[in-house]
Amino acid sequence: MLPILASVAALAASSTPIHSAELTHGAQAYTASYHTASSVRFTQVEPRFGNRNAIPVCRWQADVRVDRAVAAQGQSVPAFGKAVHRFAPLSGSYAGTCAAARSQVDAKVARYASARNAEAVSVAQQDRAVLVNELDSVRALTVKG
Repeated sequence: MLPILASVAALAASSTPIHSAELTHGAQAYTASYHTASSVRFTQVEPRFGNRNAIPVCRWQADVRVDRAVAAQGQSVPAFGKAVHRFAPLSGSYAGTCAAARSQVDAKVARYASARNAEAVSVAQQDRAVLVNELDSVRALTVKG
């Protein structure tokens, strides 16, 4: 088998936040917004048999996660942005090329992410305490006293 990496796609499952939180820490106001995002990796293989034509097979794996973005005074604070939760990976295969299977895979990943929306919101709501601890750690390093 000769694997060929067809493509790596990053798909935003939602352009609007699934959850948003305002918090004040020290003298600074922060806004944390949470989005679900997914990335799909495609690999196309063509099994070879002695006397038969090769039929391509598209294998794929999707990783769905909840990402946090933090802003202060309208400016992004990349140091606090990160993936806060990863769901179990989703994978499968289709007979044919990865280009032909892409729309089916994208639809399956979108349904998977949508089915986990309530869990994603719950994870985002619970992340507030983690973010406050991260802000405390940074403040402890910068405040003399």
